[in-house]
Amino acid sequence: MEFEVENFRSFADPVTFSMIASSDRSHAEHLINMDGSKDRVLRSASIYGANASGKSNLVMALGMLQTMVLRSHLAQLGEPIPFFPFKFGKPGERTSTRYRVVFLASGVEYEYSLEHDAERVLNESLYHYPKNRKAIIFERSDGRTLRVHQDGGPLRAIAEKTLPNTLLLSKAVQDNHALVIPAFRWFQERLMVILNINSMVVEERALARMQQDEKFRAFLLKALKMADIGIVDIRGKVVQMDQDELARMPPEVQEQMRGMVNGKIEQWRRLEIKTVHQTQDDDGEPVRMELDFHGEESLGTQKVFAVVSLILEAMESGRVLVMDEMDLRLHPLIARFLVEMMNDPEQNRGNAQFLFTTHNTNLIDLDLFRRDQVWFVEKDEGGRTRLYSLSDFKVRKDLRVQKAYEIGRFGAIPFVQGGKVVE
Repeated sequence: MEFEVENFRSFADPVTFSMIASSDRSHAEHLINMDGSKDRVLRSASIYGANASGKSNLVMALGMLQTMVLRSHLAQLGEPIPFFPFKFGKPGERTSTRYRVVFLASGVEYEYSLEHDAERVLNESLYHYPKNRKAIIFERSDGRTLRVHQDGGPLRAIAEKTLPNTLLLSKAVQDNHALVIPAFRWFQERLMVILNINSMVVEERALARMQQDEKFRAFLLKALKMADIGIVDIRGKVVQMDQDELARMPPEVQEQMRGMVNGKIEQWRRLEIKTVHQTQDDDGEPVRMELDFHGEESLGTQKVFAVVSLILEAMESGRVLVMDEMDLRLHPLIARFLVEMMNDPEQNRGNAQFLFTTHNTNLIDLDLFRRDQVWFVEKDEGGRTRLYSLSDFKVRKDLRVQKAYEIGRFGAIPFVQGGKVVE
């Protein structure tokens, strides 16, 4: 529902991204009424900005918080905490990174906050809002638990065994503490942060789902057909690879394989995917033709398959999908089709949410988005990124917002200097 970060990469100052709906009355169908919260939230949101302005940093910050929650309990004594502060700060400015996220889990609103540096957790807290009233689960400061829920007595004992560089939320769930499990499961099962689509991971998961779930298979093929890329069927299998076969592959593919299987040669594998296209012969008779997915399909088609499969997975289970550069290599009309799918309550019945960064100005359209669904990031001369929404501006309903953005009315665009590069 809401995410705040401070002193992470280019976000030197506190910024807050919110999926909570404003008073804007347009596109009411783009809103979700959440059980357990008085607020209505957005189905989707887009973030615009120039290259290197900080768009990806927002996605990275949320992904970093998720990783720490899920894996912090594995930290050894003295192991550094992942720490990426703003590098151009002045003496005396904040030297720790701070996160805050508000979300809904098991029908209850939660608020989790974390502050840390490279060596230890400085502050950590978890609250929930049963019956819309704020109640503490735990508060931790400088490695000590100061306050806990009335039923959270064991949290004190767990906190005493928690290392200074370890999150109590991550540690407590390993001890099966009931009060923290719903919050942990939101990070584990509901939040999907995609910084770089690892094609093999996404494709393998999609293929497995297609083989196990006929409904998912039908939805995916229908979406690909509607995207007009000519695919009527997909078949695939995982093939184990030996070291000689791996050596013949491009270096970047080798690196991907190693990353997927922890360097175990006997587990290196590749996907054999075939796409089936419907075409016609010289006599006009229908003919089906099979293509190698990685060797003969375009990178754009591969991206469509990956993004559509992720969106369908999110919609099916009501997940929060956060994706960097969603429309890279996608035609603008296909990108628009995907956004419309997420915004449509008849298709997005699981009330999934979709947040993505993009350069596609064709999507800045009040026929597609509400004002509070469009966000901008802009970096100042000191390298600091600020985050703001289109709803911060007075915008007429008939304004061509795409054109207004492109001429700089809302900021967050590159200012390209003219002149000759080659004389």
